[in-house]
Amino acid sequence: MPKAKQSGVIAAGLALFSMFFGAGDLIWPLILGGSMGDNNLYAMLGLLITGVSLPLLGLLSMMLFDGNYRAFFGRLGKVPAVIIIFIIQAVLGPIGSIPRLFTLSFATLKPYLPEDTTLLAFSVIASIGVLAFTIKKRRVIELLGLVLTPVLLLTLGFILFIGFTSPHEAVVNTLTQGAAFKEGLNTGYNTLDLIASFIFVPLVLSHFKDENSEESPVAARKTMLKKMLKACLLAAFLLSSMYVGLTYVSSFYTPLLRPDHLPVERLSEISLYLLGPYGAFVACIAVAMACLTTAIPLTAICGEYIKKDILNNKGGDILPLAITLILSISVATLGFMGIADMLAPLLHVLCPGLIVLSILNIIHCLYEVKPGKAPVFAAFGLSALLYVI
Repeated sequence: MPKAKQSGVIAAGLALFSMFFGAGDLIWPLILGGSMGDNNLYAMLGLLITGVSLPLLGLLSMMLFDGNYRAFFGRLGKVPAVIIIFIIQAVLGPIGSIPRLFTLSFATLKPYLPEDTTLLAFSVIASIGVLAFTIKKRRVIELLGLVLTPVLLLTLGFILFIGFTSPHEAVVNTLTQGAAFKEGLNTGYNTLDLIASFIFVPLVLSHFKDENSEESPVAARKTMLKKMLKACLLAAFLLSSMYVGLTYVSSFYTPLLRPDHLPVERLSEISLYLLGPYGAFVACIAVAMACLTTAIPLTAICGEYIKKDILNNKGGDILPLAITLILSISVATLGFMGIADMLAPLLHVLCPGLIVLSILNIIHCLYEVKPGKAPVFAAFGLSALLYVI
């Protein structure tokens, strides 16, 4: 593969990783590892299934639809598709991912901010910064993949490397291995990566479409899918590496931290323990990069949805982005765990049906058969029933 094309795949893979690796991907592995102790291996394996394998499934299934998530969900019928797309956009945008990013950034940077800085004021300032980057959405992939993501990988990688050089023994955990594995499975849903996989594909595919504009349509599609697959595998590898590192470092050092620290403060607390007062600032940079690299594409994607599907292409480009960020600021006042509690029932009902839909759509594309809608609706219904029980 020529160097220019190879760099395009690497940039897209790094961009995919950075889009996935946001607030939930930082905090939930730390929470999981800190609570699982010496059972972390089994919990981490569960996390890799729902936090990496399932998003990869979503990416691959959406690739077969050329990133057209309306056609992807449209196989369930017009009305169900509209409802599911609305829920996904809301969860990834103003009621879930974006406000979580604001709360995590604030909690981590708080020691370095003026004492009277509030979460609301911080969220407003962060929104202005995100808006400034999002307006230049044509350069989002290059910005994420070649500039911001390397900073994120270097800072987090440095913290994890120090953590593994002289690890403490993990605390003995009373859970069974099966219970720890189940806890890891449930934690993976909270990262929101499965849901995000359906929405991120169009943004990355557009990057490859620009690269292959001179090829015939059939050849361009084949080349684009190959590149996208390589980018997905690179993103999955990086995501897995971070999950393994974060869960293990958390299992080693959480018992040594002050007992009253909040979950959103765990990375900075571990960094403070490992690197001292100045080293904790490295964690702040890492978190800021993770939040920024995820908030930019999420705001762009949600703004595009509001513009086309809700405002019918009225109001220009700025208004949909402003609506997304204003709603995100409002929800951010609930705090990270408050947002998590609000989303938990929705995720446990939604994710199993999306998994079934992804598998059926892959079968539909590869074998030219039309699986029925019943298994998907049954999965939604059964997961709702099990959650209530």
